Amino acid sequence: MQRVIRDAHATSEGMSALQAKVALIQKHFPPTVASLFAIPRMGSGDVLEWWTELGGQPTPYADLNEDAQRRLLETYEVRQTSLGQLADELQKRGQPTEAEDLRSLLGTPELDKLYSLNGEPLVVRWNQRPPKPIVPPVPPVVPVVPPSRRGWWIAAALLALLLLLLALWLWWFLHREPVVVVPPVAPVAPVVTPVEKPVEPVPEPVVEPEPEAKPAPVPEPKPVPPPKPAPEPKPVPPPKPVVAAPPPAPTLDNFACRKNAPNAEIPQFVVVLDTSGSMNLNIKSVKADEDWYFGSDLNKLLDPNRTMRLTAKPSRMDVAKDSLASMINGLDPKIDTRLITFAGCERTPDRGVFKFGDRPRLINGIRGLVPDDGTPLADSLARAASTVDGRNNDAVIVMFVDGEDGCGQDVCAVSRRIAREQPRLRVNVVKIGAGGPSRCIAENTGGRVYNSTNAAELSNQLKQASKEVSSSAKCN
Repeated sequence: MQRVIRDAHATSEGMSALQAKVALIQKHFPPTVASLFAIPRMGSGDVLEWWTELGGQPTPYADLNEDAQRRLLETYEVRQTSLGQLADELQKRGQPTEAEDLRSLLGTPELDKLYSLNGEPLVVRWNQRPPKPIVPPVPPVVPVVPPSRRGWWIAAALLALLLLLLALWLWWFLHREPVVVVPPVAPVAPVVTPVEKPVEPVPEPVVEPEPEAKPAPVPEPKPVPPPKPAPEPKPVPPPKPVVAAPPPAPTLDNFACRKNAPNAEIPQFVVVLDTSGSMNLNIKSVKADEDWYFGSDLNKLLDPNRTMRLTAKPSRMDVAKDSLASMINGLDPKIDTRLITFAGCERTPDRGVFKFGDRPRLINGIRGLVPDDGTPLADSLARAASTVDGRNNDAVIVMFVDGEDGCGQDVCAVSRRIAREQPRLRVNVVKIGAGGPSRCIAENTGGRVYNSTNAAELSNQLKQASKEVSSSAKCN
């Protein structure tokens, strides 16, 4: 923060109200807009000082060239438009006092109070009352001494005329209305684009083609000697009896093999689908976009182009629905699917178990889900783990999420407890878009994390994440 000027002619009257207006702007706007008005402070010797958080050398408006003056006034108008929109928004919210405070800052800039700091406008001595007009003293009346008694009546007439003119001047001065001089906006000079001289094209260097390499001479084939007669075959000993190898150890990679064996247990399968509000964003949006979009409603008003880009199709939810439907259709008919979704931080609804004949109903239900509210990542993982065995029977959970836990829970602690209490439960995590879910979920439970940033890639990742329970799993 730096001091711009010391204003010895200003008073500290109403300084707290000025500081409150600056605080109101800083509450709703980024520093580039909030720094339009300098901050009043009382300096040494009870002199009012004007400070700013902008960096750079303050340059008065009059010291700028015409082009810099034009660009500074254009930026000033943009900042004023933002203040007017905020005043209208506060009026709609039932805050008329704050709205009126902002409207008092709108208007044409006084050029002698306007500065430039690296191209950003800064107004000092704003909302200051003009000084009271100084009444000039009445000129003393010089008594006129008559030159002689003979001309006394001439002197008396001149004195009466002078007094009459003086009275008329005093009456006009006391009853005249104060004239407010509005400094004119400096005319914008037309921008003259200098005519550039045509640049003669530089001839590209001529690269002579390299001579083609002559093929190496192919040697003539040597004559092949006639084959020797084959020796008589020796008698073959009888084969040794073959001992059958023991069956492979049960792992999650040979589910498809074991499920077709006699008396084999079918693995349990659960899908956790993120239905939080961030799933409405475009599939290519990143964490910084989420923070900006959900940070303040004014962000969407100030940058409509970015808002349109973040809400454009396809959304994360659209890609997840299409890819999840493709994955469910590819599962083995013997595998049942349980679906768990989000409903804010309060609930993680269990949508039930769907058998092979119910898969069309499951897919239609998934397409009808609407994203909203928070991300209970830890609670949904605990809920999914509670619906499977994971001790005496194998189980797999596939989680489709686009971010960290947003409800204040420790998802890593939940995954460590699952690994300790349910050693035959594996959790695979599929990242939707450019989100950043906790890798500890998969690492603690022996699962994997799959990254994806588009629809085609996500579809392939889902097939890999579910191959342990898919009909396309290979068997050795």
